[in-house]
Amino acid sequence: MPFDQNHIATVGGYAGKAVRYSFYAAGTVMFALIAIGVVRISSFFSQPSSVSTKASFQIASPDLARLSPTATSAKFNAGWQEVLQHGRIYDRDTDFTLVVNMPANPGTPVVRDYSSEMSSLRPLLRSTYMGASTTYYDLQTRFGPVRAASFQANSDGQTKLCVSYLSRFETEAVYLKGWLCEASGARPNFHTLACMLDRIALKGMLPTAAAQAFFEERMKRSARCSAEPVSQTTDTRPARPPKRL
Repeated sequence: MPFDQNHIATVGGYAGKAVRYSFYAAGTVMFALIAIGVVRISSFFSQPSSVSTKASFQIASPDLARLSPTATSAKFNAGWQEVLQHGRIYDRDTDFTLVVNMPANPGTPVVRDYSSEMSSLRPLLRSTYMGASTTYYDLQTRFGPVRAASFQANSDGQTKLCVSYLSRFETEAVYLKGWLCEASGARPNFHTLACMLDRIALKGMLPTAAAQAFFEERMKRSARCSAEPVSQTTDTRPARPPKRL
């Protein structure tokens, strides 16, 4: 068969275009997936369609009894969010904040990134969020496990030692996050935080049946609160020498 250089060049040109367009298509799909993810994450923080001061939760903790709670609930594109706060982050006294998110589509699995969830907390955005600790803690509550880490907040020139947290419950119907800052200069206790979260109780009806059922079932469990540093998994098997060829 004679060697046709022009034919080879033509085929090569088509192949190059095919490869180039396939990269364009893959990039477009990847960009679309990223955009969808960003929209889902940010949709909780768009303008709410309705806002209320009615509280659906309460925390019967002696550490918070002397602080008057304030509550705000709002409906967003992705679902509902309620914020229960004892104290203020810029006060010298204790500040505990509970943020309850209830997605409108609880059947959609989502992997929640700790840093992203913490950076989206609006009150913290108005203060200076200073270096989260590299040491994390695992908290246990009757509702399920919670991950927590230390950080410092600088608000109006005042530095407070705080602990942020994000739930790791076995449900997509609801997840919790927030922070605990003790009185100025005091370091929060992870065990105290775990026991505060363990005392969450319903005060009203929730907007989704899945979230309502989850809290009602878990509230029937015995009290359980503990905290321990996150343990790193390592291979404890003895090292074996490589096989000789």
